[in-house]
Amino acid sequence: MSLTKAFQVEVKSSTSSGRQVFFVEAESETAALQVVSQQPGLLPDPKLRLERRLSDTEIDMHQIGPGSIVQWL
Repeated sequence: MSLTKAFQVEVKSSTSSGRQVFFVEAESETAALQVVSQQPGLLPDPKLRLERRLSDTEIDMHQIGPGSIVQWL
């Protein structure tokens, strides 16, 4: 099992129909939400939702390491 923890965070907006998904390395769910909330380029009036913790396989596949923030397209 990997020592790296990573989470999937979804961002939606109440004023647009867009959706953003981020994979972020963080020590906790709260920390993951905080990191994503500070990202530039979020949708207007962003609503963040923690989706899930990523598996070790997903962490390897997306090459997530310390400090990683990956936006899934």
